[in-house]
Amino acid sequence: MIKRTFYNLPAEKREKIIDVTRREFSKGNRKKITINSVIKNAGISRGSFYQYFDDKLDLVELITEDMFTRVVDFIRDELILNDGNIFAVPMRIFDLMINDSRQYDDVLALTDSTNQNNALVADYMRYRAHRPDFYAEFKKYIGKDILAANDDDDIKCVIFMMFDAVKAAIQNVRLNPKSTDKERAVLYRKMQILKNGAMAK
Repeated sequence: MIKRTFYNLPAEKREKIIDVTRREFSKGNRKKITINSVIKNAGISRGSFYQYFDDKLDLVELITEDMFTRVVDFIRDELILNDGNIFAVPMRIFDLMINDSRQYDDVLALTDSTNQNNALVADYMRYRAHRPDFYAEFKKYIGKDILAANDDDDIKCVIFMMFDAVKAAIQNVRLNPKSTDKERAVLYRKMQILKNGAMAK
């Protein structure tokens, strides 16, 4: 658990530790994050680390909280810009993650199954994650009048299908950067099928 002493640190020091942790996670296709690498690059002692955190799972929580806030803010802003059209959001997420990947390396690292830290992330999700209601953070901005189903569970299901498709497309591009145009076209086609339905009317 992240300790109160971490949140009591001056903002600049807190941000430095978060930034170092993000960068260490973004190296995950090459090596695992270690406490030593974090304390060395953040300029803190091992004793200080344990005053702020219990263990490495707290480092996952540190960037997961930040990632959650950034992703939710982005989705909310996109929904507002697109008059609540949830189907416009996945393509924007794909373009942002691919074209501005350096800004979102930590987000990509947390969702990348080839990352060396994947087992650590899985342990965090299994044993420690608070599992906030992602949908609740932006549901009031979704234009339900454009959807065939207005039931929250159905809308959540559609949203998670969208994000699974986006995640797969982004991972494929990370494995083969030359496939960007192809993956974007495939993702667009999936979104159209999801939007229009697969059954003949």
